[in-house]
Amino acid sequence: MGKTAVLFSGQGAQHPGMMREAYETLPAARRVFDVASDALGRDIAALCFDGSQEELNLTCNTQPCVLAADLAAYEVAKAQGTVADCFAGFSLGEYAALVSAGCLALEDAFPLIQLRADAMQSAVPVGEGAMAAVMRADAETLRALCAGVEGYVECANYNSPSQIVVSGEAGAVDSLVAACKERKIRAVKIPVSVPAHCRLLAPAADVLADALREVGLSDPVAPVYLNVDARPIVSAEGLRDKMVQQVKSPVLWVDTLRNLWADGCTDFVECGPGTTLTGFVKKTLKEARATSVE
Repeated sequence: MGKTAVLFSGQGAQHPGMMREAYETLPAARRVFDVASDALGRDIAALCFDGSQEELNLTCNTQPCVLAADLAAYEVAKAQGTVADCFAGFSLGEYAALVSAGCLALEDAFPLIQLRADAMQSAVPVGEGAMAAVMRADAETLRALCAGVEGYVECANYNSPSQIVVSGEAGAVDSLVAACKERKIRAVKIPVSVPAHCRLLAPAADVLADALREVGLSDPVAPVYLNVDARPIVSAEGLRDKMVQQVKSPVLWVDTLRNLWADGCTDFVECGPGTTLTGFVKKTLKEARATSVE
């Protein structure tokens, strides 16, 4: 019998009303939002349920709201009988994975993710950075195109065998999109306020490093596969360094899924808003079973 991997959604999946039903019907899910609101001094439940799409798209709001939604969805999954053998989370979803695996206390996660969000936005002023999704271009070709445009842009998220996201300076990303279109490669700008997972976010990584020195981390109850190297951690040793690196390093999601599969995971349960990760599983692992919980 195969193992079950629980995956946690990242930034971009947020929408008004997410996890309202769980909040209203499941005490464990309600507690997640209550802890978030107490830790941050603002009503995270109200923001998730009644905030506008524009409000939720602001990085300072997106990250704590999606973290709360991810963790509330996991409470739903557990109530439905899901038992996790492994965890992984996409970008900020990794924080939900670390909480769920017992590495990071729930009470510590929300101040940390708020600091991460604020530091990411501060590192690159709005309008100076950008991201774009590129479809059906192999990594080698895309890296060569990135190197060929003026300015800085690099591969940031390896989402599926048919989708890679690039991140960098706004002008360089625009030039890359134009270069892709010249070659009949589909490339679409992503509406984000921060160019995530590239070296422009080195200042944010430094801020996070300082904060993480004050936060206690524990060994996971089940392996957590990290974005930076797609490998599982089974102890807290070295975890701080990898959490710092994650902000400014590519998300190796294809490798993460393939490693989970190689290690015996056949069932994948996505917890959080949307079904983006479920789609990535189906595109990457043809024989895997994938479901989503929202």
